Amino acid sequence: MSDDDLTRALRRLDPARTPLDAPIPLDAERRARDFARSAPRTRRRPAYAAWGSAAAVVVLVLAIVTGVLWMPGNPASALTPEPLVFTSMSEDASQVIAQAQERLTDGSGPSEPERRSLSLGWYYSGSPDEAEATVFRREWIDVRWNADLSGSVVTTAAEATNAAGDTVPAGDPTPGTVVGDLQFVQNQFSPLSPTAPEPTAEAMRTLILTSTGAGDQLTAGDAMLGARALLGEWTLTGPQQAALLEVVDQAPGLRVVGTAFDRLGRPVVGLAAVPSGLTTSEATLLLSADTGRIVGFESELLADNDNLKLPAGSITDYTLWDVSDRKARTE
Repeated sequence: MSDDDLTRALRRLDPARTPLDAPIPLDAERRARDFARSAPRTRRRPAYAAWGSAAAVVVLVLAIVTGVLWMPGNPASALTPEPLVFTSMSEDASQVIAQAQERLTDGSGPSEPERRSLSLGWYYSGSPDEAEATVFRREWIDVRWNADLSGSVVTTAAEATNAAGDTVPAGDPTPGTVVGDLQFVQNQFSPLSPTAPEPTAEAMRTLILTSTGAGDQLTAGDAMLGARALLGEWTLTGPQQAALLEVVDQAPGLRVVGTAFDRLGRPVVGLAAVPSGLTTSEATLLLSADTGRIVGFESELLADNDNLKLPAGSITDYTLWDVSDRKARTE
C-alpha cells in the first residue's frame, strides 16, 4: 500500500465533512504508517515497536483521524490541557506501588477479566503543512471483542467541558454522537493477549516486552506504554493489575510525581518515567488513591516541539479508565 493509498483509506474510516485533501494529523499519519508496516501477513502475531497491539494502534489512529474529520473551516489555535497539579509526598515509587497492590486485594474490582476497554481520552492533532494546530473534543472509546477474535471499536463524542485547556471547537458533533464505528469479523481482531493474562509479574512482563519491542532493556516508561496497550484491550482484575504494577516497579527510571486529582476529580497518585523510544516525552501513570487501580495515562513534552508548535510541558494526550459509571451518567 502506498502512502497516498493509506491516507485515502484513513480518511474513509468515517463519513468525512472535511475535503479529501485536508491534511492528516502528524501523529495519526506516523502511527498509521507504523501499523501498516507491521500489519501481519501470516497468522503469526507481530510485535509493535512503540504502541502495542494492532487493536491499540487502531484505537489511537481512529480517535485522532476522526478528530481531523471534524475539523472546522478555520482551525483553532493549539490549546492543550493544563498539567495536573501534584502535591509532593514522602513515599518512594516502591512504597506507592506496594500500597496500591494492597488496595487491589480488597475485592472491590471486577471478579473476572473482561474483553473490553472503555476509556475517556483527549487527543492533540496538528497538520503537517505548518497550518495551525487544532484541539478536539474528548472522546469515549469502547473496545469490545470476543474469544473468536471478532469485535468492535466505537468512538463517541464526549460531553463538552470548560476544564482548563479542554476547549471545544465550534461545530463539533453533539455529545453522544458516534463518530467512529470499526467492526472486526471472526479472527480479524489481533489482541496483545487473546486469553486472560496470568496474574503474575512474569506473564505481564512477557506481554509488555511483546507490546513494546523493547527487548530485555525494559524501562519503567516502556512498562507504562505496555500497560496502556493492555488496558486498551482488557478490563483487568485486582491481582492482574497488581502484577502489572510489579513490572513497572521492577523497571528502572521510575519516579513519584505526587498526589493529585485527575481530570474527572478522582484522587490519584502519579508515577512518571521516560519511554526508551520516546525520549522527548514523559509518561505518567495515574493510580487511584482509593482502589489502587491504574486509572489514567498522560504524555507530556519534555522539550519544545517545533513540528507540533508546542512548548515543553504541553500535555499531548491523556486516557482515563474505570469510567463506566461516568459514561452511564452522561447517556
